Amino acid sequence: MPDDAGTAARRELLHQVREMFTAFRLFKGELPSQHAAVPPGTLMVLASIDQMTPGSDAGCHLKDLAVRCSLDPSTVSRSVAALVRSGLVDRAADPVDGRASVLALSAHGRRTLDEIYGWIDDRLAVAMQGWALDDIAVFTALMQRFSSDLTLKTLNPLEAAR
Repeated sequence: MPDDAGTAARRELLHQVREMFTAFRLFKGELPSQHAAVPPGTLMVLASIDQMTPGSDAGCHLKDLAVRCSLDPSTVSRSVAALVRSGLVDRAADPVDGRASVLALSAHGRRTLDEIYGWIDDRLAVAMQGWALDDIAVFTALMQRFSSDLTLKTLNPLEAAR
């Protein structure tokens, strides 16, 4: 017999996750038009390049970026190409293996991402103005745990990035 309380709690969680996706979609739709320089659907890839190369000009490889994003390399390649065309990402020959290339934020990409992060932070500050810092920390930790557990329980979490 199924755990009725557990089932009800998980269904409510699913409902809240759908509500969060809706909120994120609306939130992203409000990005100021001056950030139209970031091609649609590429912000996660741009932010991932930044996270993979914090404070360095070392860059990252496309294959590693695909794994990080859990996306097929061809999908990431198209996003990177759009980011390079937009001047947000630099692609250079890998100094160790000249056959490969490394990706890094350009100066324009750094400024643009910093502006977007600032805009997001301003909106989150308004939306969460009644939240205590401890509540934000607990919520962040629980979201991280949920994402990690869900990813680990996925049959092939990185299969898409092969």
